[in-house]
Amino acid sequence: MRLFTKYSRVNIIASILALVVGSLGYLFAVRYVLVHQLDDTLKIEEAEILDNVQHHHHLPEPANYRDQQIQYIPATAPVQRVFRHTTWGELVSTAGKAPGARNRNPGHPYRELLFSIRSGDQLYTVSIAKSEEETEDLLGLIMVITAGMIILLLLVLFLANRLLLRRIWQPFYRTLDHIRAFNLSSREPLPEGSTDIEEFRSLDDAARQMTNKIIRDYEILKNFADNASHEMQTPLAIINSKLDLLIQDIGLGEAHHQPVQAMYDAIARLRQLNQSLLLLTKIENNQFADTKCIDLAQLIGEKLAQLEDPLKGRHLQVNTRLDHLPVPMNSYLADILLNNLLTNAIRHNYNGGQIEILLSPQHLRISNSGPELGFDAATIFDRFVKGTHSGGTGLGLAIVRQICDNYRFPLDYAFTEGVHTIEIQFME
Repeated sequence: MRLFTKYSRVNIIASILALVVGSLGYLFAVRYVLVHQLDDTLKIEEAEILDNVQHHHHLPEPANYRDQQIQYIPATAPVQRVFRHTTWGELVSTAGKAPGARNRNPGHPYRELLFSIRSGDQLYTVSIAKSEEETEDLLGLIMVITAGMIILLLLVLFLANRLLLRRIWQPFYRTLDHIRAFNLSSREPLPEGSTDIEEFRSLDDAARQMTNKIIRDYEILKNFADNASHEMQTPLAIINSKLDLLIQDIGLGEAHHQPVQAMYDAIARLRQLNQSLLLLTKIENNQFADTKCIDLAQLIGEKLAQLEDPLKGRHLQVNTRLDHLPVPMNSYLADILLNNLLTNAIRHNYNGGQIEILLSPQHLRISNSGPELGFDAATIFDRFVKGTHSGGTGLGLAIVRQICDNYRFPLDYAFTEGVHTIEIQFME
């Protein structure tokens, strides 16, 4: 989930909770004020009744109106003075059915005050009730207005998050796009952005400093690899020439030929290892950026012609089924890729074994017979991983994987029923 989306959701949810809680508190507060006003009105009616009894020695006339009910109920004992919420149905059951009671809703809400009063020798329970219909209507209107205000506020918050906050976050996304588009091989630093938000300026500066350091480190590493490879060629050439002189020495005995030949082989492997490591470094540094459409079918045919001697020497049978497939690649890397795959299929094969090459628009599949691996198959494309029967440097398939990763070609290996299969996918 994007930070902008998560922030918007949290902000809106928090706003909803705050508005709902605030609205409920506001509703209860308004209800309390309105009920308190009703209670004050009931107290005024109570004072008038007490005053009338005190001065005139009799009770006022009962009242039976829609918004006010006053009843006098003979009692044998005084009741506790109390305010309570009641309904018209309860008032009728207490005071008896008054005229017009049939036209009233039994659930109609009232606020009632009960107290005792003595008139002459008779004790009465006085019930003064005020209708809460206007109060309820007012509360309903307040609820509707509050709900409308909540919806309007949420709509404003939503539009603010979608429009205003999106503009505020633009410098962040611009810096992020610059980081994604950063290409080490071009060695171009990130462009400087302009924003008045301090945090985004700090992020932009930190990203620019980081990429500049990466470019410097890349240059140092590249120069080191190039210089190391170049400097290694000179001592290797010197050792090779000294071996040539040594083997031509007539005083060299037959017993020394085998150690000298072993030195020749070691020098050759060291030179090949140096070239392979340098190639891996160049591929990782994206120094083969130029591409053109390579006809893999034609290139496979050329590589098989070049490898004709080792194929005949081991009596290997090659079966091919090739579709003409142009692939956008660097020509040198395409040559290295096929050379390593075919050389691997020859080296790790039985004498008299088979090699099958299948090229289609979806994939290139090279299968060869051969003994089972002497190591974990999951590490076959790792560097310096090779079986005991291998005579290579352990970098051939690592170079293959690096080339495939460079062009985002999925690479897979499988061993089934004595057949090794390496497959490169061009289309998913």
